Amino acid sequence: MKAHASHPLKFILASLAAAASLAIVLLAFDGWVRHSTDIFLSTVQSGIAWCL
Repeated sequence: MKAHASHPLKFILASLAAAASLAIVLLAFDGWVRHSTDIFLSTVQSGIAWCL
């Protein structure tokens, strides 16, 4: 426990990195939910929907 308490900056940076990663994932998921039909229809029109 002393190793974790002696370097609080590492803990803060790790928490910020985890929060940023979570925000990116949530934004990507929100974009998929809002625009999934447009994404799928554009792949159908370009002929690559079979790759999905």
